Amino acid sequence: MDILADFELIFRQSPAPCMVLDHDLRFVTATDAYLATVARDLDELRGTLVFDAFPEDPAREALFRDAFQRALAGEENALVEVPFAIPEAGGKMREIWWTCTHRPIRDANGDVKYMVQNAQDVTEKVRTQQLKDAITAELQHRVGNILTLVSTIAKRTAGSSDTIDTFLTRFNGRISALAKTHAYLTGPNWDRMTIDKLVDRQLADYFELESDQIRISGDPIALTASEAQTLSMAIHELTTNSIKHGALKSPQGRLSIAWERVGAAGYNLEWREDGLQNGATATQRSGFGTMILDSIVPSQLRGSAVRHLAHDHFLYQLHIPERAEPR
Repeated sequence: MDILADFELIFRQSPAPCMVLDHDLRFVTATDAYLATVARDLDELRGTLVFDAFPEDPAREALFRDAFQRALAGEENALVEVPFAIPEAGGKMREIWWTCTHRPIRDANGDVKYMVQNAQDVTEKVRTQQLKDAITAELQHRVGNILTLVSTIAKRTAGSSDTIDTFLTRFNGRISALAKTHAYLTGPNWDRMTIDKLVDRQLADYFELESDQIRISGDPIALTASEAQTLSMAIHELTTNSIKHGALKSPQGRLSIAWERVGAAGYNLEWREDGLQNGATATQRSGFGTMILDSIVPSQLRGSAVRHLAHDHFLYQLHIPERAEPR
């Protein structure tokens, strides 16, 4: 019986995603679980320098190189929830967050011969926490804006109301709709929310301002609860900016929201405002709202976003590539 071959077989079929490096930081072996995580074959990796197989920017590489070398020096160590991208087909890079433990492997004399890494993919956990933090920060951010929004709604409603009864009816309806908009971010019962329903609900309290002020078009593309929550943040931020500084600030402004399907389940969404007044100075300020539109939402939806601002118009484009559409 070949004991070494049996140990190799046992190691390879271990459910833990592990790989082994020598002192030159070259692959010795890896479990099938690890190979599945990084989408590689063992024959492809064996003998290859780890950073040739998985290149990264110098700062990230240095972090892992230090951890590997400390393990090869005899020190057990760990990296918790750190990013390191891996290449995919077509030359693209897939961002993954890892929690890795590194342990020295000693021979019969007690000398360190190899190091083993247990690499857990914790990307979904990290993204969930990021979304939770973003929603919490967004809710705090909204508290500072709510009185301004209520004041704006009151003024716009008063301007189009002939009597106090008409004003109260319209104003109460809009405040109720605004409250529902805020509740969407924490509502636990979304089931197959679609983009058209999400946009309609976010903007429902502004439809009656002008019959042709807002135009919405697009197919009913389904979203998961997480995707709906994230996109809701973007639509709310864009709406808030539009009310305070953009097209919805005056009757002369025009807002167009359109989206189209990309492939089987991806989509492009475009938010366009025309007829702005001094738009270039009002909406160029950086802050949490800018972070939501430029960083948080594209990152959470694994897409990309572009903003273009001119004196009389504003454009926000969100591109979400192919994804698994909810059933």
